[in-house]
Amino acid sequence: MQTLQKQADSVRQVLDLALNGVASTMDASPNANPALMSLRVPSQKKQIDVQANTAIYSEIVKNLEISKISLRQEKPLIQVIDPPVLPLAVDRLGKLKGLIIGFVLGMLVASIIVVTKKVYQSIIL
Repeated sequence: MQTLQKQADSVRQVLDLALNGVASTMDASPNANPALMSLRVPSQKKQIDVQANTAIYSEIVKNLEISKISLRQEKPLIQVIDPPVLPLAVDRLGKLKGLIIGFVLGMLVASIIVVTKKVYQSIIL
C-alpha cells in the first residue's frame, strides 16, 4: 500500500508538471495563426502527456483504494483496548505490627473500662 501511495504521489507530480507545460506552450503562442498547424504541435503533445498521466493516475488511485479496502477487511474487528491486569497482591498485617496495634488498642479499652468503673463507683457512693 505504501508503494502504491508513493507511485500515486509521483504520478501526481508528473501530471502537475505536464499541466504546467501545456499552459506554458499555450502562453508561448497565444494568438497562433490557424493556418500554421506547426505552432499547435507542442501544445498537443503536452495535452497527450496530460491525458496519459491522467489515465495512469486514475488507475493507481483506483488500485490504492482497492488495497485500502482489502487491508481493512483483513484487520480483525475486535481490538484489545486495555491489557488485562493481574489481581492486586494481598496486603496483610505483619505479626509484630498486629501485636503492637492490638496491645495499644487493648490498653485503650482497659483504661476506658477502669475510668468508667471509677466514675460509676464515685457516683454511687
